[in-house]
Amino acid sequence: MSKKQSPLMKLKAGGVFDEVYTPAYAIEPLIEFIPKDKVIWECTDFGASQITSRLRELGYTVVASHKDDFDFLEDTPDFEYDIIITNPPYSLKDKFLKRAYELNKQFAFLLPITSLEGMARGKLFRENNIEVLVLDGRVNFTKGKAGAWFNTSWFCNGLLPKQLVFKELGKDE
Repeated sequence: MSKKQSPLMKLKAGGVFDEVYTPAYAIEPLIEFIPKDKVIWECTDFGASQITSRLRELGYTVVASHKDDFDFLEDTPDFEYDIIITNPPYSLKDKFLKRAYELNKQFAFLLPITSLEGMARGKLFRENNIEVLVLDGRVNFTKGKAGAWFNTSWFCNGLLPKQLVFKELGKDE
């Protein structure tokens, strides 16, 4: 008898657990909150990020880097930027959040809504502030018929007008 695997286990087994890619439509609900005159850093872009591509199409200045050439968690930025926008590896979300607060910049991270849970993250959010742009649908990271089996939303600092904002997720792919 074969064991049934959850979607999460299938991703882990396939070695792509932290290597899923954000479709361009996922950034659309965030656009109205990003000032045009700010430099954005997409710190997990290996060169083909749809986040970077879509922001550049809209006229934003984007600096892109990837851990292979510049490690967000370890390296000190030697370039100018105002806002960090990325879909970080979920297994490293705590480290990414901590690092973003240490850098003292505005940020927007696309994370599972369950990232609100946890004592350590709760303390981090209480001490530093958190804003959440809650999306009404699930992002499809796999290009299959269904979206993710969990909600992802934009976890922000210093970008939203209030701590909790609800937006529609238009899927035009």
